[in-house]
Order: sequence, then C-alpha cells, then structure tokens
Amino acid sequence: MVARVKPFNKEDRIELTNGATKPPSAIQMRVNEIYNQIDQRMPRVTFAHKDNTTSATHSKVFIKNPQTRYCVGDQLTVRVDVYDYLGKRKTYGGDYLRSRISNPKTRAGSSGSIKDFNNGTYHIDYTLFWEGAVVVTVFLIHPSEAVSALWKARNSWYGYVEHEGKFIREGEEKVTKCGFALDTKEELCEYADHDNEEYFYCVKPQNYSCDSYAEFKNWKTSRSRLSQLEASLLDRSNVRVEIPVNFEAVNVVLCNNSHLEKKKNCAIGSDLEYPSGHVKEEIWYPKACTMKTYHSSEELNACLQGKFLYMYGDSTVHQWMTYFEGKLGKTLKPLNLYVNAWAHTHINVDFERNIQVVWKRHGRPFEFLYFMTVREEHSIPREIDFIGGDAHTVIALYIGVHFRFYPVHHFIRRLLNIRRAIERLHLRSPQTKVIIKTENTGEMTNDYETLTD
Repeated sequence: MVARVKPFNKEDRIELTNGATKPPSAIQMRVNEIYNQIDQRMPRVTFAHKDNTTSATHSKVFIKNPQTRYCVGDQLTVRVDVYDYLGKRKTYGGDYLRSRISNPKTRAGSSGSIKDFNNGTYHIDYTLFWEGAVVVTVFLIHPSEAVSALWKARNSWYGYVEHEGKFIREGEEKVTKCGFALDTKEELCEYADHDNEEYFYCVKPQNYSCDSYAEFKNWKTSRSRLSQLEASLLDRSNVRVEIPVNFEAVNVVLCNNSHLEKKKNCAIGSDLEYPSGHVKEEIWYPKACTMKTYHSSEELNACLQGKFLYMYGDSTVHQWMTYFEGKLGKTLKPLNLYVNAWAHTHINVDFERNIQVVWKRHGRPFEFLYFMTVREEHSIPREIDFIGGDAHTVIALYIGVHFRFYPVHHFIRRLLNIRRAIERLHLRSPQTKVIIKTENTGEMTNDYETLTD
C-alpha cells in the first residue's frame, strides 16, 4: 500500500491507494498550523474598480510625535494613512508596504518595523543608527486588493511551472511530464522522501523503469490565475510606488546619552532583533553585536583555515562561491567536475590551508531550463543529514525564490524539515556552525504574479 499525497487542501488528510484515509502526520499538522497563521493575516478583499484600491499618491506619511532633537539610538515613528484613488480613506489594512531610512552621502540604510492596525493606518518604527541626515522613504509595493488576489492565486494551483523528466535506458531516452501534483490517469513514478514527507511524480514511460529517471528540467509558463481586473493592479506603474512624505530629512546628532550601547562580538545564539542593523558604505553593522569584517584575502584565508564550508541554495548563495573564487583564486582551486551548467555542484579546495568550500543547489523546486542530472538532487535536510559535523564544519543555507511559483505549503514544509535536520545535526555535533540567510527582496521585473516579494 503506497501513500499518495494530494495537493494541499482544507481537509489535510492523506489518501491511500486503497481508498482509505488516515489522519495527518505530525509534520503535516505543523505545516497546517503555520500556514493557517499566515493565512489569517492575509487580507480577504474584493473590488469592483481600481479606483477603490489603495493609491500611493493619495496616501500620507508624517512623523508621529515629532521631537526638536533626535539622538543616535533614538526611535523614530512615522504614521501612514492610506487612501484610494478617489481620495477616500481606507478602512481596512493588508497593504504591502516597504520602508527604509537612508543617507545617500554615506550610503547608509536600514529598514523599519511596520505595524498594521487593520483600519487604514500603519505605524513604522525605525532605530536611528547614524549621525547626520536620515531620509524616510515608504513604498506601496502592492495594495491589499492585489495581496489578496496574489495569495489566493498562488495557493490554488501548480500551473505556473511545467516539469519534464528524462528517462534513459540502454542508449535510448524518453521525456515525460513531471510535477508535484499531476492530474492524470497514467501510471506514475513516485520519488518520495518519506521521512520528510516530500513527494514528486513523473509519468512512467512505457517499457522504462522508474529507476531510469536520469535528468529533469522545468520552466515558467505564461499562464495566469488572475482576472483581468486583478492583473491590472500589477501594472508596473502600480507596483512599488513611493508614498509622499510631508517632512524633510531628520537631522540626528550624537548625544552624551545616546542609546546605542557598546556591543559584544557576534556569536552563534545571539538574540534576534528587528530591525537587525544597518548598512553603511556597503558594510553591514548588526544592532545586537559587533561583526568582524574581512577586507583582505589574507584575513579571509586566516578565518577559513582548517574549515569545511558547505553552502546550499540557489544563485544567491552561488554568488558567495563566486566571491570566494575571485577573492581567494590564487590558493582556493576548483575541482573540474566536467559539467558546464552553473547549477551543478562546485567544489573548491586549498590543500595548503586545509580549506574546502562546496556549493550545491537546494533541490527541487529549482527552476532550470536545461536538463540537469537528478543524481545531485538532494534537499537541504538530506544534505545536512549526510554531514557528521564538528568544530571545523560550517553550513550556510538559503532558499526562497524558486518556491515562489508554488503553493506556500511547500516552502513551509521545507523550512520545517531544515529545522528538524539542524536539530539532529546539533544533537550529534553541537559545535557545527549553521548560518541561515534570509531571502533577498526581488528585482522590479514585470513578472509580479510569481516573483513578487
């Protein structure tokens, strides 16, 4: 009897091939719980005309309880009141706002913490990290009406991406349709990670075994789940629009009683805060601790000496590998694995300093237009399980953008499974360092339905 997992639904029960059902597992129950917590925060709004949606140009930003003087370390709070295109005050929240403070001269910047009162009013809190001018900028990324439509569309189908698998047998090959949920009566090959409850399927080609599945590729389709009215909210002129502020830059001075205390060095287990710090002259300064910056290849080599660094992710973490190859190229040498595609495994070694740096893709879903081998297709939880770990081992991981094309429960499940794998790792090797990079904000492309933040 083989378990088949249906697409995510409210019942969340697993259907067995004999027609029976069983209650959801502990993993599924936790996925459901997290999903429902997010789902409850999403706006449920409909609209008949764009004029009734949030307008950035009609909305207002002003300082709440302005002061005559601001010191480094003080808190600054601004209030945002949103209006529709007819100038009518909105009475509900759910708008996707993004805010920052900056100083263009010193290239300093930081984010703000946004509180939604669900009545058309938002408060944004900033920590004033630096001396000098502080410019406040607030963007309306998407109105609540677009957020509602995008959330519903994303979680209702799998039509944004097509998958194909290549089966190879005795010099012959056959390509068939694959996916996380296939609506077909044809015989399927199931590729299951039962421990993590992750499943993938391909149509089984006639006279081929499921074990002959050798390569895969996938690509984004042009299909949309949005109505014409909903899609009109994703016009470029309506995305990431700056809301006008009614005040000049805030001048911040260094006071004797400035609230930024002397900080200890950053270490594993430090408390997380939001905002977590600021950037200045392209260097990140955490709020809770002092971070060491490596400017030269000698300093970087000294830090990495005797280390085995494993990096898992997509092109974002791949840029870290590219940086290491460029910065340490004289001593850190790549192994030739005889594969040209960038998304294959990269292994670089420095025998003199006993350094190994490895990058691997994070496993499906991973959008790639050309066939890639499935032999490297291990998810991050599985990769972590393969590592013994010790004081010389460092793991850095990142997932995000490749999951945006699918219902969000796939992302939740993978994160949950990564956490479980890290817990197992730290049971056998508490000295192993694990670095988790959160997702970048996306570029402003025209593909807002699937790649929007």
